[in-house]
Amino acid sequence: MTIRMLIAALCGLVSTPALADEYYAVTPSGATEMHFAEPPSAVVGQLASKCIDARWTVISSTTSEVVCESPMSMGESILGQVLMGNSYSTPPRRFFRFNVADLRGISRVQASGWIELQMAFGQMKRTDFSGPEFHNNILNFLGAAGGKLPVGTRFPNHATIGVTFDTTTVGKFMALRVTKIEPGSPAERAGIQIGDLITQVAKKRFKDPNSFLDATAKAATLPTYEVGIERSGKMLSIPVERAFRADIAEAVQPIVVASAAPPPPPAAPISVADELQKLAKLKETGVLTEAEFEAEKRRLLSR
Repeated sequence: MTIRMLIAALCGLVSTPALADEYYAVTPSGATEMHFAEPPSAVVGQLASKCIDARWTVISSTTSEVVCESPMSMGESILGQVLMGNSYSTPPRRFFRFNVADLRGISRVQASGWIELQMAFGQMKRTDFSGPEFHNNILNFLGAAGGKLPVGTRFPNHATIGVTFDTTTVGKFMALRVTKIEPGSPAERAGIQIGDLITQVAKKRFKDPNSFLDATAKAATLPTYEVGIERSGKMLSIPVERAFRADIAEAVQPIVVASAAPPPPPAAPISVADELQKLAKLKETGVLTEAEFEAEKRRLLSR
């Protein structure tokens, strides 16, 4: 097993090899990053919550950073020791860090990851994750937490069909029911119709969303590829011309939080003379007796 294969296996997120072979999305900075519409204080909470959803441990959380530890299976632990090259050490541990910065009212999140262990004499040894196997899957993680790719992100290894779909299952596989077709898209030119059930792309079936990305990665290497569909109970294979997904052109817009209404001004104080006047009217109308009026009057004058 090569070093790259070991790192891919230890990222803790890779599900299928094809997705790890090429960069799915290349950001303008080249970093593994996404933008969030919410301010950093909210995004830190979203990322920590996403770590918890993944059954990771939140090691630390500040106003600008979240660090999570992803537990390792016995097999991953053994692979980690092979990668780090020391069998006389503590079991390796796997970490992911998310740095959060304010960017003109939105949040910019960059991610990194590493595996570390403590060697026999106490020194720490660390190996950072890198490459498409880490990049692609952490972008999926950030997207699931609410992130969006920054303007200028390219998709050099991702073919697009040009459909919107709902996912369903066909036996043990996932399928895509077409709900919308983009005008002028490869799907429209190929004759794919709304209601078609896409079962294969480039002769690959899908077990989950990641394997669908694997299929589009394979399609990106071919000038024409086959899309398998089910239409009215019949299975069809439709040739589709390759087209790459367009660069991201729409910037993330900050969420405008409505400011709270200012509190009402304090009521003007009521003078003793005004209160005495009110008491006198209550006595005139019979609400207060003479004795009650005199008692209230003494109370007001003694303030």
